[in-house]
Amino acid sequence: MKLGPKIVVFILLVSLFGSVLEIWGGSWDITSHAIGAPESFFTPPHAVLYSGVGISLVAAIALLWIIGKNKEIRHESFSLGLKLIIVGSMIQIVAGPGDYLWHELFGTDGLLSPTHLTLITGILIQSVGIIIGLTRLIRYNFKVIKPGLTVGFSALWFIVIAFIFQFTLPISKGETMNLNPDPYVAAIILSATMPFFCTLIFWGAVKSMKKFGWSSASVAGLIILNITANVIPNESLWGFLPWFAAPMIVTLLADAVMNDKIRINKFRETVAGGLVGAVFIINSMPLVGMAYIQFYVFSGVSGYTLLSEFSQTLAIILVLIGIPGAIMGMIAVKLARKKISIPVESTT
Repeated sequence: MKLGPKIVVFILLVSLFGSVLEIWGGSWDITSHAIGAPESFFTPPHAVLYSGVGISLVAAIALLWIIGKNKEIRHESFSLGLKLIIVGSMIQIVAGPGDYLWHELFGTDGLLSPTHLTLITGILIQSVGIIIGLTRLIRYNFKVIKPGLTVGFSALWFIVIAFIFQFTLPISKGETMNLNPDPYVAAIILSATMPFFCTLIFWGAVKSMKKFGWSSASVAGLIILNITANVIPNESLWGFLPWFAAPMIVTLLADAVMNDKIRINKFRETVAGGLVGAVFIINSMPLVGMAYIQFYVFSGVSGYTLLSEFSQTLAIILVLIGIPGAIMGMIAVKLARKKISIPVESTT
């Protein structure tokens, strides 16, 4: 049993590497299609994405073998995370061949399709499993766990944003099916869920790692994933780059408040939640702009082509939705404090 946790941590990190490839490759795939890359299953973004799927599958098989061989691990609290990783990986196996078949039968598709939703759900379940597993292994004091959690929270944050985009971005019109959401419904869903879950993940990162700087590093990781997948490939969107300083500054402030570096007594978590929720739109830009700019897009014009103009009006939009975003962030913190239990870190 002594080697059990060490082996589990190693495999969790392998699974994390696979999930990062999946998340980053999937987001790059969205940008690739948006800028007019040829529609095909065999593309560089798909190669990255499904390489991640393969790595995740290997990790899931290893975890299944460990659980099967070691009965004691089945009763450990971190075993829930291992089981979620296995389930998430199994779902992804179905999604890969299914996506290829979908392309063959229905031609090009949009962001939302049954196979895309299946795949992203599997990655989301896997990402949650990685966080649960690593968080519940903190008590063993392995030095790699907190750096791993930092990357894990970045990946989880990025995949949650991508999951919400499935139901809110107007780029789900395929060759044979149009699954684009109603623009008003999409805007409401996005404005409510994005700040809520962004704040929830930030709160979880702070509470899990219990030291100033770790959760801020997770946001930095999120920004790096976002910029490299969604901004750098399209030169016309480079105008968004300076804006990413804002969520980094706000996050550092919220991190300091949560860790009592800035003393605000009992309201510190609520204040931090409001700060993170207020800047949700920047954490999810530039693609988030399509959910709001579609109100002004004429029929037949891609909202993606107008995103460069969205950067010029971002300050006004940030003011308009920053307040409801802050409110949702505060609500997320309030619910998290009542419903989510974070394991106590080992002091040995």
